[in-house]
Amino acid sequence: MARCRSCSAENPEPNRFCGSCGTALGSASELLTDAMPQAATPTPSRPSEEGRFPPGTILAERYRILGLLGQGGMGEVYRANDLKLGQPVALKFLPQATAKNQQMLARFHAEARIARQVSHPNVCRVYDIGEADDSTFLSMEYVDGENLHSLLRRIGRLPPDKAVEIARKLCAGLAAAHDKGVLHRDLKPANIMIDGRGQVLIADFGLAALAGQLDGTNVREGTPAYMAPEQLAGKEASVRSDLYALGLVLHEMFTGKRAFENGSERITPASVTSGVKDIDPLVERVIVRCLNVDPRSRPASALAVAAALPGGDPLAAALAAGDTPTPGMVAASGDTEGFSVRAAVIWLALILVGLAAAVVLGTKANVLRQTPFENSPDVLAKKARDLIQSFGYAAPPADRAYGFLFDLDYEKYAERRENVAAIRDRLARGHRFCVDSKTNSK
Repeated sequence: MARCRSCSAENPEPNRFCGSCGTALGSASELLTDAMPQAATPTPSRPSEEGRFPPGTILAERYRILGLLGQGGMGEVYRANDLKLGQPVALKFLPQATAKNQQMLARFHAEARIARQVSHPNVCRVYDIGEADDSTFLSMEYVDGENLHSLLRRIGRLPPDKAVEIARKLCAGLAAAHDKGVLHRDLKPANIMIDGRGQVLIADFGLAALAGQLDGTNVREGTPAYMAPEQLAGKEASVRSDLYALGLVLHEMFTGKRAFENGSERITPASVTSGVKDIDPLVERVIVRCLNVDPRSRPASALAVAAALPGGDPLAAALAAGDTPTPGMVAASGDTEGFSVRAAVIWLALILVGLAAAVVLGTKANVLRQTPFENSPDVLAKKARDLIQSFGYAAPPADRAYGFLFDLDYEKYAERRENVAAIRDRLARGHRFCVDSKTNSK
């Protein structure tokens, strides 16, 4: 039994409050006594789960914070409502420690400027850049889902068909960035989002740069575990460096494990089937080519990677998505489907021969062409107009149309009774059929 220190009533041991007066029960070590000086209760610190801006905060008189999505060395990302447009967005803030760093601010503005150049269903859109509470933030598309890194940690390797589907969408988004001259430079599972509908979006262009505008001082920026060997050596970053990172991501998707750990030496793998026996040979060939140490031996583009995947046809995928195929997309589609050049030439020749035969046979079968007229169609049309005027219709016509009507029923009847060649010969000499099939007159 536990005795209440306020009313001295006895209460069962498990009770936390007195049944008589409601006072909290507890041992002397748990409760403050009158003899102990009570220190001022400290104000509880804001839970780290809320970040700098708790839910309900209004920023820039436009965005209402709904919650913290994530935080790390590169800043904080919040989910918010855009009150002006009435849609969910994600707001990315720089870390407080670097919010005033001019170099970080310049990179932040560059991220917005570069990312806005890329518009594609498989790329997370960046809307704008703004400021609130002395902090700079990016407003971007909110993806209701999880990143590929989290998904792989939960389920391990992806099912082969799902992995191929995601790989193809990654290639499409990466190709759209490369088409604008934008290098991602930090492609990894944590920067690949998958929403509730299964849509794949490449996110976080924080290290993106325009091809040809990088110098040796920032080539090495990125995540070492997903860097190409030439980047790790500080030599260059190119489209094929992004393709190397793509190969690392594909390796993780199809095998459930990384190809290289941090700091491990980059070598061209002979295969990726160690411990995984059901990888499609086409997939293995693509991954091995992407992970070639020599950039010149890697695929030429992300579209070439998509075309080499099982069932890959980037041209058909672009048309299905409503995109305009680029010349590179047409070239990368290869001859995986459709006619070969030889078959196309043969079919074209057959079509031309068929059209010529139709013209010749049509000329021979046309009754009007076989029947000679004393006057041309223009003369006959003039006579018709004269007849109309003689009937009292003197006003100019609003429109005009004329033609020839003929009935082939009697011709067919005669052809069944007589020689077809003879009947057509009479037609060609200007003979007309009379009501009596035994007589005809010129």
